[in-house]
Amino acid sequence: MQFGQAIGTAAITFAITNIDDAFVLVTFFAESAHSKTLTPLKITIGQYIGFTIIIVISLIGFGVSLVVPSEPIGFLGLLPILLGFWKLLELLFPLPEPESENLRVEGLKSIFKVAFITLLNGGDNIGTYIPLFSQVKGAEIAIYVVVFYILLGVWCLVGFLIIKQRHILYAAQKYVGVLIPFLYLGLGVYIVVGSDCYPWSIERIDGEVANHPGRAILASVTAFLLLVSIVIMTWVTLSRRRKARSATAGILGDAIEDAPPATETVAGTSHADRPTQQDAVPRTDPVGIELPTTINIPPSPSARPVSRNGGT
Repeated sequence: MQFGQAIGTAAITFAITNIDDAFVLVTFFAESAHSKTLTPLKITIGQYIGFTIIIVISLIGFGVSLVVPSEPIGFLGLLPILLGFWKLLELLFPLPEPESENLRVEGLKSIFKVAFITLLNGGDNIGTYIPLFSQVKGAEIAIYVVVFYILLGVWCLVGFLIIKQRHILYAAQKYVGVLIPFLYLGLGVYIVVGSDCYPWSIERIDGEVANHPGRAILASVTAFLLLVSIVIMTWVTLSRRRKARSATAGILGDAIEDAPPATETVAGTSHADRPTQQDAVPRTDPVGIELPTTINIPPSPSARPVSRNGGT
């Protein structure tokens, strides 16, 4: 295969297998518009980590493509569905933003989350790259990999520029908190449906059992796993919310205890008895009659007036 033809084949293959990844990137960049931990740089790093794992699996798949088919990878699409439910619970029961000292840890989690979702969405990539690599020589495989990595950067840049549009960014910041859970749910459904993991599994179960219970078995197992996972996530979310409220109440209580006590200033006959802002507020007695804000004190009998001529 010629050099130019290899580049063209790699570019077309990447575009075909990563059109769905553009949807994933838009989801991540939309989330980064209102997140302190998920940034465009972390999204790009996570994309490259996940794609590197896909390439490694595809290269290993030379010898094990018949033993480990790509269809079962689609079952991992249930994890984005669970992530969507998790985001929905966080929307219904919001938690405080992580403290500044925890932002770095949360940022690392964001990178691995992007890498993991990229890997989950790479079932079709693996299913395409394994037979593609098996048809070419080592030098052409290197060309494919280099082109894939370059185009992955272009893919990330396109997703970033889409969100950088002012009107798109405004809409993302306003509505993304509500849309993100459903985007993850849709992404998980897309991965599961696109991978044909359920038809593949049903066919093999029906081939082993006479009464063909494949559909019933997979439906029951899937419903049970989703229900248990949602119950656990709900319990964890509510527990975290209670702990956050208790911590906030404790901080407020400590702040009130540490506050200095209020002091009253007694006015004398010196410079300190000038009216202040507090003195200007009208006061009322218990009956409701307004009292004067200032009191005129008559001069002392011992004080003698001074004449205009300076005499006494």
